[in-house]
Amino acid sequence: MKFLFELMLSMLLLTNGASGEPITKEEIHSYLKMHHLKYAEVKIVNDQSALLVSVKGEDAKASILTKSPNNKLVMQPNQYVWKEDEEGISVQKLGDYLCVVIHDRAVPHDIDFVNIIYTDENWIERKDRYYFNGKQALVIPIPIQQKYLVVAIYGNDGFIHDMSKHLP
Repeated sequence: MKFLFELMLSMLLLTNGASGEPITKEEIHSYLKMHHLKYAEVKIVNDQSALLVSVKGEDAKASILTKSPNNKLVMQPNQYVWKEDEEGISVQKLGDYLCVVIHDRAVPHDIDFVNIIYTDENWIERKDRYYFNGKQALVIPIPIQQKYLVVAIYGNDGFIHDMSKHLP
């Protein structure tokens, strides 16, 4: 199922700039409100598509919303669901993006930010920091051509959760 989801996401990324007006955050939020849908994170990945992540208990779910050539928003039928780890965190690679999710079990830690640590093409260690700003999920672009990342998540109560991710 993940393979099909990533294949669809990759194909949508390749069709960037297809006909029609670009998708906007306002259109996405109107669509979600009209259909009574709630998502923890919405990331526009190209002119015609957005990656949406929802969190419910121990499950996280990724969906893709696209804008058709006639400017209508369409939720794609393929979705991908994964589970939290023992600390209430999940990190999942979805195409060229890394999805970091704070599940209900980890919410009391008041998660502040995540560091993505990797080495660049000159073997120099780099660290990119992303703030949650009260959200339960982040969709982060994966640094180009990275096979290994360290993902370190920090809470305001001293909580630290780090993991190594191998990106095939």
